[in-house]
Amino acid sequence: MKPATESILTIAAIVRDSAAMNDAALARDFDEARFRAQLVIAKADAAGLEDIVLAGARVLDRLGPPGSAPRQNYGEAMLALAHALDAIGFDPL
Repeated sequence: MKPATESILTIAAIVRDSAAMNDAALARDFDEARFRAQLVIAKADAAGLEDIVLAGARVLDRLGPPGSAPRQNYGEAMLALAHALDAIGFDPL
């Protein structure tokens, strides 16, 4: 597989997990949102996307430990992650 194709697929997977994280939070399934945030962080770290790793880590921090209610500003952290992903300039078309 070409490196450019691999990069596109990796970013697409990160975007997909981020969207699933947001959907889970909207459904108040915060443990699923935490799981998806961990996937975002792991995939971004493997791809060397430091800004995404940091933004994802902030989301995970704001979501708090498993089984707990999220901390204040978790939505703001999710929005910051979305902005960090937007800054990559990913265009699936």
